[in-house]
Amino acid sequence: MNLPVKYRPKTFDDVVGQEHVVKTLKNALKHKKISNAYLFTGQRGVGKTTVARILAKGLNCEKGPTPFPCGRCEMCKEIETGNSLDVIEIDGASNRGIDQIRELRENVRFMPVKARYKVIIIDEVHMLTNEAFNALLKTLEEPPENVVFIFATTEPRKIPETVLSRVQRFDFRPLSEKAVVERLKHICQNEHIKCEEEALSLIYEASEGSMRDAISLLEQAYIYGEGEIKAKTLREVLGILEEEIFLNLFKYIQEENSKSVIELLRNVLNKGYSLYDFHKGLIKATYKLMEASLFGYSNDYTDLVKYFSEQDILYIFAILKEMEQVLRLSNYPRALFEYELLKLANLKKIVPLKAAQIISNYAQQNDREKEDTGFSIQKNTSSSSKTELFEELIEKLKLKEVSNNGSVQINE
Repeated sequence: MNLPVKYRPKTFDDVVGQEHVVKTLKNALKHKKISNAYLFTGQRGVGKTTVARILAKGLNCEKGPTPFPCGRCEMCKEIETGNSLDVIEIDGASNRGIDQIRELRENVRFMPVKARYKVIIIDEVHMLTNEAFNALLKTLEEPPENVVFIFATTEPRKIPETVLSRVQRFDFRPLSEKAVVERLKHICQNEHIKCEEEALSLIYEASEGSMRDAISLLEQAYIYGEGEIKAKTLREVLGILEEEIFLNLFKYIQEENSKSVIELLRNVLNKGYSLYDFHKGLIKATYKLMEASLFGYSNDYTDLVKYFSEQDILYIFAILKEMEQVLRLSNYPRALFEYELLKLANLKKIVPLKAAQIISNYAQQNDREKEDTGFSIQKNTSSSSKTELFEELIEKLKLKEVSNNGSVQINE
């Protein structure tokens, strides 16, 4: 099927979710205000290379320059199929050296073979070496009139400032759920694919705002489901855990039930899911808990807000970061992953202990500010005000006493 290729936008009007880019480029073509170099930035799958090809068609269409390339003339067809001698696409990752750029500089000196403009599209341009950028710089400073460079990158911070100052930059945004879901519904209707509404939302979450990834996942789920896409089967394909698993996990954490927390993880792994799947799902669940706590969002985790303070959620995120390190670096990830889960199960004990340690350290060195506590304490604070501050913190954190030697007692 190859749905991502079949449903790749052919005109500016087909491009979804990048109205700020499309409008500017259409106006440039309409009024013939063509720049010699453009930079398209953004995450994968949001339309950078696609828009570059459409811009090339708009520049070289028989009716052009035009914001509405016909798609039927010889030049439009050659550009669409990648057969045009005057529209050159280069992969910056595999053609990153100075020799390739020198060859390109020689190429652009010649007039286009058939087209109005010679268009050079360099994908992942940030992969070029410093020497290659320096070689390219001279051409950008004094570009031939009939040459247009279009650079695409996911990491604009790696591009030298000398290059950035000589291009028109367009930042492509991650696509919204509404835009992606509507496009997927359109494809399902055209391809006669039965798909549940919940499944479309799951595809969007997994694609992380990338239209290309979303369409690829739709095709994968269609093949797996034999013509029908259900949320349950999609979870199996993508390794997405049920929300109920994490609701139960937070319940066990609130109850300080260490055994149930570990058993829950092991049951998940026995079903064929990985530690990575569990970690990814827990990050999303914690994020939803944070949204419900801070912004009052109504979701599955709203009822749990009363059991978890802002400090608790902050500590959960810290544990999630440690889990990520375990998954990346450890030779025994499962054992250490369970160790991190045990820390979550003892959340209500560990968070006050960590806060108390900060206070006790300050008590021993009261001439130093404690930025980690989140309180701004000036060095000239009087002894009485410091004592009042300690008492207030101890009361808020449900601590009985913090002695000068750092020992701590916790209210039960």
